[in-house]
Amino acid sequence: MAATPWNGKISVLFIDDEPALLEVTKLFLERSGELQVETCRSAVEALEVLKTRSFDAIVCDYEMPLMNGIVLLKILRAEGDLTPFIVFTGRGREHVIVEALNNRADFFLSKGQDPKAKFAELDRMIRQAISRRAVEESLEVADRQMVDIINHMPDASFAIDCEGRIISWNRAMEDLTGVPAAQMIGKGNFEYALPFYGKRRPLLVDLFGKPEGDIRALSYRNIQREENTLTAENQEAFIRGRPAVLWSRATLILDRKGSVLGAIESVRDITDIRKTAERQEAERAREKETGLFDRIFGRSTSSWFKRGVDLYYKQGRFLDAIECFDKVIEMDPAHVEAWREKGVCFKELGRYEEALQCFDRAIDLDAKVPASYYAKGEALERLGRERGDFSLYEKAVACFDIVLQEEPENVNAWNYRGVCLKELGRFEEARRSFDKAQTLLRMNPRTLSH
Repeated sequence: MAATPWNGKISVLFIDDEPALLEVTKLFLERSGELQVETCRSAVEALEVLKTRSFDAIVCDYEMPLMNGIVLLKILRAEGDLTPFIVFTGRGREHVIVEALNNRADFFLSKGQDPKAKFAELDRMIRQAISRRAVEESLEVADRQMVDIINHMPDASFAIDCEGRIISWNRAMEDLTGVPAAQMIGKGNFEYALPFYGKRRPLLVDLFGKPEGDIRALSYRNIQREENTLTAENQEAFIRGRPAVLWSRATLILDRKGSVLGAIESVRDITDIRKTAERQEAERAREKETGLFDRIFGRSTSSWFKRGVDLYYKQGRFLDAIECFDKVIEMDPAHVEAWREKGVCFKELGRYEEALQCFDRAIDLDAKVPASYYAKGEALERLGRERGDFSLYEKAVACFDIVLQEEPENVNAWNYRGVCLKELGRFEEARRSFDKAQTLLRMNPRTLSH
């Protein structure tokens, strides 16, 4: 039940069997003019009040007649009441603290000899618990959807909320770092940097709005900005103790009003690509020397296509790869693979509409190639997520259905189909798709086809 505001003030229910303490605490908390406190002398009385009223926060003594504070907390949580709950207990009751936290109390506070300091701490706890719960509620629905999507992303990815706490750490990230999600979820204070840098430091998700100089100071290079997206490389990272070069893409998570809810960062290990940088530079030098030959005699479609594939898959140079595929298409407009791979590059750049045009052209040329439908389905799912357009998820499902007719053991197609169905609210069908993917993986872990 949402709390009912009292003239815009923070509403607090304070429960204690000591009348003097109730009065003094109420006076102290209300002196700022921002809090309004209602008091009860027992947990039983509080339950009656809570039947008809709700509050922004509840502060409750532990030891009271008939029912103690922990029992009240258990009752409320069992009923689905997630109102921030602070246990106000006597000193030396460590077992009460443990029990309170185990039953999802937000904070505990021991009564002590310095009332002024204790009341100030109580005021701070109330405000912090309410603020944290507001964030959790605003993220709850988005988190569930986002976590499902991130878990099925092929790239190693994690997500944080506005306070920098990890809310998702997908399977690919577990595989890359060797760190399980259970060890990361809920952690803050730059915990997500430890597997890559061995120390707490900002990553790309923390650098939106920062000037390029500040980003470069953290060893990022090849920095690119788009609306709500930041990409860069870092050559000073480590993966499982070995030096690594990482390519990262960070994207803001926004609600429908455009307010920032958090951010996602995807990471790729491009160490092997960068290790061949000298060879590539030498190759480019040779190409300049032989450029006259190419201009006179041209190159075959196969050589341009192979170069485009190498630029994309091995080096991540999407724009250069597109130029190569354009050369192929210029020489052979019916080259299905060139249209498809060009579309894949546009998809990786987030230029989904251009990608879809390429995939449609590939399908027009040869409607029997599952890879073209799979790539189109991925682009439709991403564009649907970006725009919040459910009709695009429907189209994506149709594409994955075509893929699965020809490739019934395509695990990624089953997974992406499930993601789209879940976004459409068709949860039972989504569950069946995810179950099918998991069954295929258990039967043969090598069934991943993309």
